[in-house]
Formats: sequence, C-alpha cells, structure tokens
Amino acid sequence: MIATLGGRLRRKLEDRVILECGGIGYEVFLPPIALRQIEHVTAGPGEKGSELELVVYYHATRDQPRPVLIGFTSDLDKEFFEKLITVKDIGPMVAARALAMPVAELAEAIARQDEKFLRGLPGIGPQKAKNIVAQLQSKVAKFALARAGAAAEPIDTAPAPVDADGLRELVWEIMVKQLGHRPSEASQLITDALRRRPSVMSPEELFDEIYRGEKK
Repeated sequence: MIATLGGRLRRKLEDRVILECGGIGYEVFLPPIALRQIEHVTAGPGEKGSELELVVYYHATRDQPRPVLIGFTSDLDKEFFEKLITVKDIGPMVAARALAMPVAELAEAIARQDEKFLRGLPGIGPQKAKNIVAQLQSKVAKFALARAGAAAEPIDTAPAPVDADGLRELVWEIMVKQLGHRPSEASQLITDALRRRPSVMSPEELFDEIYRGEKK
C-alpha cells in the first residue's frame, strides 16, 4: 500500500502529474484543489523538477485491477475524500473530481444541506447531492472549522476521552494544531459549546456543537 510519495515533479498534465521517486515515475491523479495548490511548483527533467510530497490514496479493485493513485497535498483533504467515498454511488474518481473547492467550503455546504451548491460540483447530480447530505451532514463539522493554511496533519477524534477535561483538551489541541485556530479562540468556542450543551460525550458531538454556534 502506498501512503505517501515524495520526489521530483517531472510532468504536469491536465488532471495528473508524473512524480519521480527513486528513479520510478508514478502517475498520480490530482483533484482540482490539489492541482491549484501546486500551481507554483515547477515540473521538468533532471534538476529542473521541483521536490514535491503528496499524500496518496491507493485504489485498486477486482473489477479495476490496474492501480490508480490519487494524490493530495494535505492529510486533511485526504481524510475528507475518504469520508466522501463512503457515500452511496460516490466512487474514488467521482469523489476526487468533485473536490473542486476547499474542503472547508464543501463541508459547510454539506452541514447546511445545500444540495444546490453540491450539484454545481463536477460529476455530482441531484441524487448524489442528496446522498452526500443524508450520509455526511453530521460528520463534517471539524472540516467546516478548518482554516486556510492550517497545518496538514491527520485528524483522529477516536477514542473519546473518558472525562470532560480530557474531551476539552483533545478538541482544543485539534482546533489549534490542526485546524488553525488561535488558542484563546479555541478555548472560548469550546467553553461556549459546552455551556450550550453540557451533555456532549465525544469529540464529534463537541465539534458539531461548536460549528452550530459559529453559524449563528
């Protein structure tokens, strides 16, 4: 299984790149957001090609035995993509092509049940938009809270802490270190959310409540 690739960027094509790693050139499909994020990266032979590291989703099935590599510039984008492919009738290539806007904007649209917005994404028709909202509406709060330029690290909110202090500490760390919030801002958002809903028991529930408060 290939999880990351780092090497020299040899070629940029319309929807993919050739990344040379250890003398082997890998063809990696890139979603529109990833292509925009590497616009400044130079491709070329020899030393002309810039160094590039991608987070990779490896896709191969019995029906499609030829492996497909889908690349991302951040773990956060890949994690959102992995949520998207759990939706009925959304395969990896459909999901990758649909990532035409920042993950935070897509997550906000899903959270507010904006099917019209989702239908504007490449390859997403009315039924797929309905499926995305139905299956992901309660699972995207932490992505909607992401800030542009936040650190690109995996977000893992399981297992849930056993006490309120542990819950607060875990969510605060994710908001500051992975979602780009200021420490004081994160503390206030968490305090306000717990005041509104003191019964929350998991990070996911707390993220949902924080997001609801930000929308008001």
